[in-house]
Amino acid sequence: MSRTDRRGFLATTIATAAGLAWPRRLDALRARLDALAPGQDPWPAVRAAFLIPEDRIYLNVSTLGPQPRAVVDAVIEHTRQVAMTYPPRTDWDGLKARLGAFVNCDPAGLVFPRNTTEGMNFVANGLEFEAGDEILTTDHEHIGGLCPWQLVAARRGLTLRQLTLPMTPSSSDELVDVFASAIGPRTRVISVSHVTFTTGLLMPVRRIVELCRSNGIVAVVDGAHPPGMTRVDIAALGPDFYASSPHKWLLAPQGTGFLWMGEEWRTRLWPTLASGGWDDTSLGAHRFNHLGTLDESRLAGLEAALAFQQAIGIDRIETRVRQLRRHLLDRLSTVSGIDIVSVADDTRAAGMVSFRVPGIESLEVQRRLSNVDTPDGMVSIRTRVISEYDYGLIRLSPHIYNTIAELDVVVGAIDRIARTG
Repeated sequence: MSRTDRRGFLATTIATAAGLAWPRRLDALRARLDALAPGQDPWPAVRAAFLIPEDRIYLNVSTLGPQPRAVVDAVIEHTRQVAMTYPPRTDWDGLKARLGAFVNCDPAGLVFPRNTTEGMNFVANGLEFEAGDEILTTDHEHIGGLCPWQLVAARRGLTLRQLTLPMTPSSSDELVDVFASAIGPRTRVISVSHVTFTTGLLMPVRRIVELCRSNGIVAVVDGAHPPGMTRVDIAALGPDFYASSPHKWLLAPQGTGFLWMGEEWRTRLWPTLASGGWDDTSLGAHRFNHLGTLDESRLAGLEAALAFQQAIGIDRIETRVRQLRRHLLDRLSTVSGIDIVSVADDTRAAGMVSFRVPGIESLEVQRRLSNVDTPDGMVSIRTRVISEYDYGLIRLSPHIYNTIAELDVVVGAIDRIARTG
């Protein structure tokens, strides 16, 4: 058992001893997975851990992940305890240690905003700038990673440049060159997504961070998607800031985010929200967790989501997500009349596939997919339209609760739309 697994087991044991029900769900799931014969498919057992109806094919985890039953239970149980006038019982140090082990970062640098957007705002509003300073970002950033920079640029007289990235780059070198050629004497920040929300492109973050280091530039990473989809190693990436949304692929409750900041910023960054201890730098990053009364049930849900992932195993999850994406990409590649923009190379892509159907608005494609007739009855397929930057893409994001059969249904429906117009 690895150190991370031991920590997860300990957390589950502690929760069980406290009389909570959600750890028993995970114990049952773990027992079902351990009892599988070699080669036996584990994913039906995982699917049964969710509340997703059989007539829904959910391919939008990149926006919001459906919570497993254990996570729902953890939130409800915590909420009930507070309603019974028992005080919230967040173990801050324990939560930081478990999440820090999961994404390999110094836990002392962890802060828990509601989402990536709030974390990115903490960074943008907390840095010190002079008029004329420059921020570099891209034309593949989510509004949650872009708008904080727009606000601070407008307010403080900064230059914000959105660099144009190739939609389907041929190599990581091509992406790094975009940033290297754009750096100027007033560049102070480079803000980039770890995985783009538009096409699922895995950005060469480590190389971009190294570029920042050699030029005295602050490196900010919008990491909304990777945790829960793939193994994350923040220490190896080495950014100044890494913001994420566990309510996506990690399947934690809505309103669950985290922000990691490097050691020097734990005392230098100005808090965006001031409450008791905002100026007590001895607290380090934890002063950013002093936000007044907050809903700690979401943090209980985050604990359960981490335990859920550990019960399955992040390597097993990453392998499955890659398998689903590859199947979806291969099947879509056989459909005539669609334009796939996500890169085919598995080493440069995460668990999403984006495409368009020339001649048909993506919103119309989405509408048709929301009500599909199959031999087993009507099925609703949930997708995401990437209308930002006028890209007009349909994005599909499969996760561990999806099946190969479901993806075949989806591809069949897309094929009919492309053929009939």
